[in-house]
Amino acid sequence: RKQDEKFEILKARADRVKEVVADPKYQDAFEAYPFNSGYFMCIRLKTVAAEPLRLHLLNNYGVGLISLGERNLRVAFSCLEESDILELFDTILKGIGELAT
Repeated sequence: RKQDEKFEILKARADRVKEVVADPKYQDAFEAYPFNSGYFMCIRLKTVAAEPLRLHLLNNYGVGLISLGERNLRVAFSCLEESDILELFDTILKGIGELAT
């Protein structure tokens, strides 16, 4: 069934996001809130504000995220290819480093 196929694609993307954000290299910059295999997940930023980071990532890297409050970013992983997930979070980390300096 097509519905089962779509579910498996989204589940694989969610599993890959969970695997990537568990990497200790991100722990000083952000942490992931718990999420399921839906469409979105959120991270809590530890060192920079969400809106300036959102604008920096959009303007410099073409990465579109949604800021929620002072320290949270929402990531729509449902529209990412599984192979692009690591690059996205590495770009977020890079942007945090650029704003923190």
